[in-house]
Amino acid sequence: MSGQRSFPVDVVTEGPAEDPFARGTPEPDPIPGVEDVVLVASGKGGVGKSTVAANLACALARRGRRVGIVDADIYGPSVARMMGTGQGLDLDEQGRVIPAHSHAVWSVSVANALPPEAAVVWKGPLVAQAVMQMFREVAWPDLEILLVDLPPGTGDVQLTILEQVPVTGAVIVSTPQRLAAVDAERGIAMFHDLDIPVFGVVENMDAYVCPCCGERQRLFAEGGVELLARRRHVRYLGGIPLDPGAQELADSGRPLVVAAPESEAAKAFDRVAEAVERAVAQERRAREAVISDEARAEHEAFWEGLLEDEDD
Repeated sequence: MSGQRSFPVDVVTEGPAEDPFARGTPEPDPIPGVEDVVLVASGKGGVGKSTVAANLACALARRGRRVGIVDADIYGPSVARMMGTGQGLDLDEQGRVIPAHSHAVWSVSVANALPPEAAVVWKGPLVAQAVMQMFREVAWPDLEILLVDLPPGTGDVQLTILEQVPVTGAVIVSTPQRLAAVDAERGIAMFHDLDIPVFGVVENMDAYVCPCCGERQRLFAEGGVELLARRRHVRYLGGIPLDPGAQELADSGRPLVVAAPESEAAKAFDRVAEAVERAVAQERRAREAVISDEARAEHEAFWEGLLEDEDD
């Protein structure tokens, strides 16, 4: 379609690459217009990761943040439907994709460029290039936080992003079941091994809140996700109760935080957004401190060099 971009194009495959995380590897270039990139990850599918990503983005936007979402779950893209952005993405004068905009959030998903029934049957290099196009070939406005809805697990897409995108931190999503928590722990281990801060763990669908009386009922055994957070030395960001109307709202392109802001689940998302906001601010301060130390060292080296020249 004229004036629109499809993903991906012109795939180039190469031979085996060096370890991208070996010492001496330069830092990835920043995403133009984006201050911080936060990954939303899960160890396994079906835990509501995309739902958390969409509602977290809307909650951050409601708190006044400039937010975007990259739907990096190429084989199971959900963000376009949840955000109600539909199909078709226009291009700017430089040929970059203009992200969709809804609920005060900018977003890009492969589902914006493909029919809903289309199966994405792509090999790894094609998927990796499509993902990087959504970062590097999109005309992102000035964003404070760019959330990334990752595919489940710890595979190629995760490693591609961690190699080529400067990541500020990650949020892990799990449900209370033991199997989900075990896989979530693998995700935490991956980020820790690669020195990526894990802001915390969100326990999705932790309870059911009766719409009649407001009674909160646990759906599974209590405490497993909190125990995981303590064991891995990350923050427990809280539980998100199951809301019977959330699925219908998601299918209609209206995240729960927007459509029912007074619901218990929406309030829980707001608390998670507040915690993520604080964590990002802390990482920014840490970056500024490192830059200040480097600048101070360069300043001292400059004057030491002048003194040495005078002595000569």
